[in-house]
Amino acid sequence: MRNESKYLYVYPDSLHWINRTTSLLSKKENKWVGFILPAISFIGFSMLIVSESIYINTMLYSTIVDGETVIQTVSQMSSTGANIGRYVYIFFLWNIPTILLLAIYFACRSKRNKQRALEKMSIQDLE
Repeated sequence: MRNESKYLYVYPDSLHWINRTTSLLSKKENKWVGFILPAISFIGFSMLIVSESIYINTMLYSTIVDGETVIQTVSQMSSTGANIGRYVYIFFLWNIPTILLLAIYFACRSKRNKQRALEKMSIQDLE
């Protein structure tokens, strides 16, 4: 029990560092640098959604033939219209981290743009 308690702090700590990294990348001069982590998150979760859709439409059957277990894979061809709601739900549910990273990006960029506008105004006032 004592060894398990140290792992409870890994997840919140990693969220903190992802937040810090996203905000630091968002404050860079090049605006595309801030999209690195949201893009990685979006691509990774999109690959999970594709694999989930393949898994949902595939079933495994096991039969015993001559004392040995034989596993057969059967692909179900269900209508995509019936599953589209489930895929959209999974897409939005699994991309919540991407949405949060984009929110951090846009918050940092708007703050940076306001600071740049104030700097321009102060330079104009000095002239």
